[in-house]
Amino acid sequence: MSSHQTHQDHVLCQEKIREDNLAARRAAAEAVSISRETLQTTVAQGEQLQHCENLQERNRYIVTKSARIIRGMTWSGWMMNMFSKDTEPPPENRKLYNQSDDDDDIFKLNLPQEIQDFASIVRNYEFNVKLLDQCDNEHDFDTCLEICDSLRLCVQQALEDLTLSSSSSSSSSQEYKMMGNEENNVHTTKSIKLRLQKKFIKVKQLQQSIIQQKNSKFKGTRQILENNEQQQQQQQESKISSSKNVVTSLNPKKIQLWANTNDDVLKERILHQEEHINALQENITELLRNGISMGVSLEQQNQLLDKLDVGADELREETKMITRRADRLSHRSLWRKPPKDFQYRVAFQHVTSQQFLSIEPHNKNKLSLHKTLHPDMSVFDIYERRGSKLIGIQNKCTGTWLGLSLLGYVVCNSNKFGNNEEWELDDEPMNKTRILCASAHWGNGGWLEFDAKTETFLIGDYGLDSKKNAALWSIIILSNNANDDNDKRNI
Repeated sequence: MSSHQTHQDHVLCQEKIREDNLAARRAAAEAVSISRETLQTTVAQGEQLQHCENLQERNRYIVTKSARIIRGMTWSGWMMNMFSKDTEPPPENRKLYNQSDDDDDIFKLNLPQEIQDFASIVRNYEFNVKLLDQCDNEHDFDTCLEICDSLRLCVQQALEDLTLSSSSSSSSSQEYKMMGNEENNVHTTKSIKLRLQKKFIKVKQLQQSIIQQKNSKFKGTRQILENNEQQQQQQQESKISSSKNVVTSLNPKKIQLWANTNDDVLKERILHQEEHINALQENITELLRNGISMGVSLEQQNQLLDKLDVGADELREETKMITRRADRLSHRSLWRKPPKDFQYRVAFQHVTSQQFLSIEPHNKNKLSLHKTLHPDMSVFDIYERRGSKLIGIQNKCTGTWLGLSLLGYVVCNSNKFGNNEEWELDDEPMNKTRILCASAHWGNGGWLEFDAKTETFLIGDYGLDSKKNAALWSIIILSNNANDDNDKRNI
């Protein structure tokens, strides 16, 4: 009775082990499927970001071309254009692959069970090759190239296995044709196999083209795929022979036990364990490859996003510069300047030092920073050109306008609101904003900077880097009426 109970417990234990092994295989296969879909999404996102970068480069060319045209509308700008190189359009971003390939429709079909695995491997190989084309540095390229070579060998192995299975089932396929109902299925299976093989050849050729292109870009000495094809084929043959030999296992101790034992039950048990481990090893290896590929792709996308962010800021500043020059050019074409409208009476407080911008009338209207807010010397009236964002800054005490001298110094000596006295506020909130001199650098503009060591004001460049170095100001609105000094509020 006890021996019978022991036998039943042993059978139940073996059944439980088989169920656990099957559950583990299902979980591994599901994880591989999810990783393939995630990799597909990641590669598609990378292509979209690359398309955004191409559009940004195109828009940058249009903006730069427009700036050159506007500059040429003045005599000085026309001379500068004569002795400077014209703006060249961005190079065509030629894709090595066509995203609207008809072969992609294969993966949308309800594929037969016998070639689903082969189609998945081909699809994964294609995604990694596309990711290889997006690599911008040599380290990522070497990593993706190793993964692509490994996947290519897997596709070749799967193709050989599929060919062997098709040849062994040739008699059954003939019986299907005789039955009549299965003829279309057999024909569809063969046609899909041929299309997948053609797809594999195209992706393989794409990999060769990418390697050649990247070798010229990185100036490396890598071997082209077709040069070491024979060596990799020999490695694959040795790998196939070793995989077919069940003695090659992950655990040498288990293999030794199996080889030395005479128990048929133990042999069968160890054989099932080896098959289970080998199946899990393939899934884990593919998960590792997909994880590395997704990591490389996400790193590239992060770098591309940073580049797009900086490029968007630069493009915005260039667009504002062109708009500003166009406004100033349109004002020059008029018989008289557009009228100015009073906006508010303000005080400029330097954010870093918390001091106020002031005029020293006894010192040739020199600009300086004072710790206290003087009711006259530290107060300015803001006027705006009608129909534009250009403003003028007039001191309450002296009645003179803040502007740029002929030698490029920041002064407050002019008695009228002319071209050299036009300024522009940044789009940031007025409690922390920057001020740009519109007439600096031949109308391109320049940001107002303050040198704390020499306590002098100067005009920097109009680029994004110069904007970061510009002085920050908190504009305190004292009144909305030039004749009213009682209202005071801070924005």
